[in-house]
Amino acid sequence: MSTPEEIFWDEFAVEYAEIQAESQVPIAEDLVAYLLEDNLLPIETIVDFAAGSGKYIPAFYPFVDHYLAIDFSREMLKIILAQTPDHQGKIILSHKDQQAFLADPEVYPCIFMAMNPALLDWPSLLRFYQKTACLLILRVVDESEDLFQPWDKREEAVQDLHLIQTYKRWLDQAHIAWKSHQFEYSYMEEIDQETFRAYFCDDYPASELADICKKTFGQKMTVKSTTRIVFELLIIPNNGSSDYSRT
Repeated sequence: MSTPEEIFWDEFAVEYAEIQAESQVPIAEDLVAYLLEDNLLPIETIVDFAAGSGKYIPAFYPFVDHYLAIDFSREMLKIILAQTPDHQGKIILSHKDQQAFLADPEVYPCIFMAMNPALLDWPSLLRFYQKTACLLILRVVDESEDLFQPWDKREEAVQDLHLIQTYKRWLDQAHIAWKSHQFEYSYMEEIDQETFRAYFCDDYPASELADICKKTFGQKMTVKSTTRIVFELLIIPNNGSSDYSRT
């Protein structure tokens, strides 16, 4: 029987894939370029845990022999199967949640995670570390936007932006070495007044929203929105793990 979390992500899968496809930042390509420079790629096998709709697969694909995409949402895995070319038969899909994956004794050359929402405690982080020769964790650590954000009353998961710092503190306390690298992006979008109104229609009374639109847009029908986003890659080598040879 599916958990409430699985049901949520199954229902959200298509919309999530569309959001990922619309991203204006080349983080997947820049990440792989950095890993190549750091001699962490190419590699025989990589595990993409909480792979979602497979955003990072095309960038990694030329530099791995086997790409194991793991997610607890069957619908996410269906999207990977339907939308990700696999002409060389490298992609292996696995439906598994974090608890089951961490209980498995198998050790991998490299485990990669991007924005894994379930990595929230030290025992899980330690177990991921024990299961690989190199653990790669990518998260957004800073994000700002100058059009919607000043008026947005909605609660944001600000604590998620600080998870990398929490991981670092846990690793330092355990005397486990790590290093990190940041990727920073800034981009602009043209936003029309109708889109702005639709976003806030449930948050403000009509008269107040009209005043906000007047302050924000003046006589213009569109204005520019600037977004800044910073990703951080945490690299945790495990020298005590099995010695895997890279290709």
